[in-house]
Amino acid sequence: MIKAWMEWGSLTDPGRFNDWYRKERHRFSDMARDADWNALFEELLRRQPGPGWVNLPRIGNRNRSGFAPLHQAAWHGAEFAVVSRLIAYGAWRTQRARDGRRAVDVARERGHTHLLKLLEPVMVRQLPSPPEMLERHFHSLLWERLGPCFEKTEHLLPPLAPLTEGPAVEITFTVWGLMGGVTYRLEADHLHVHIHSRMDADDGEHYRVTPEGWGKIRSPRLPPPSPPAPQRPTS
Repeated sequence: MIKAWMEWGSLTDPGRFNDWYRKERHRFSDMARDADWNALFEELLRRQPGPGWVNLPRIGNRNRSGFAPLHQAAWHGAEFAVVSRLIAYGAWRTQRARDGRRAVDVARERGHTHLLKLLEPVMVRQLPSPPEMLERHFHSLLWERLGPCFEKTEHLLPPLAPLTEGPAVEITFTVWGLMGGVTYRLEADHLHVHIHSRMDADDGEHYRVTPEGWGKIRSPRLPPPSPPAPQRPTS
């Protein structure tokens, strides 16, 4: 995998973005819609390093398919090499469009049988069991800490399935009203969640999420506390 740091498209209201970013995102989506794969790969390469755009659908919720580039490649019946390269850039085979279809479902419906085996999701890592409870507690944490932001602006909360598609996938998404966002990754037996803001004086807030619940933890970027000084024996 070329990219392990991916961006999730949480914001659906185009009005929440400035003109430049909105134009860039539409231009990127147009490349995938028009099967202009050379231009799309140039754009993905240009944005390195940084969170990859390969899984971002077009901005907007109403009357939008929610197709990411991999869905578009499946719809067009792109060449095997094109789809392989998208996956190498970190395209999620588990990602679902607005109607719940994955890229493999789109390819099957369109009769593009040469892509079916390649597009079938492959699990490289497993989520702590039961995964549905892990995702439920993850979303519960987000609502507990960021509920006012979600109430003012619609956010699409991310599924955890994409974390299973690579050995070290880290996903970030913007939260409107926070002046920052959320970054999360899968550890050996839990989900690590980092809520951060440009207004933070420190490293933000870190949480450990398991199928049993969630709790705040110390920032892994901060050094551990110094051991207590040795006590001299009393005479």
